[in-house]
Formats: sequence, C-alpha cells, structure tokens
Amino acid sequence: MGRGPANPEIKAKILEYLAKVQKAKSRDVAVAIGEKKSDVDDAVKELTAEDLVEYLYITTTYICLKGKVQTPNE
Repeated sequence: MGRGPANPEIKAKILEYLAKVQKAKSRDVAVAIGEKKSDVDDAVKELTAEDLVEYLYITTTYICLKGKVQTPNE
C-alpha cells in the first residue's frame, strides 16, 4: 500500500543537495540531508516521475539531476 505523496521539503532538500554534487547514492543523500532513506527513496521516485532527477547505473545505482551527468553510452 502506498504511503501517499512525498514530503515537498524533502524533495527540495534532495534537489538542493544534488545541485552541489555530480552524483550520489540515495543512502548518502539521506545522511547528508538528515532524512530517513525510505523517505528519500519515495521523494526520488516522485522527482524522477517529474523528470527532475534520473537514475544512473554505473556498476551501482546513483541519482543525479536530470542531464547533469553524461553516461558513457550517450
């Protein structure tokens, strides 16, 4: 069962943090912004659906601002 929409404050913190780094793991984002990883994961899913954040798969999964990182196959 869904937990409802993500907290807009958490989404804003994620976007602010990702603007400062090239890429990050969601666990690292959660630690950096002082939120639970599950809440960060929910917010990242929404930000991805809003086309503001994208997942990168480079031996492990990272998140970054949409278009900020060029992957090797681009």
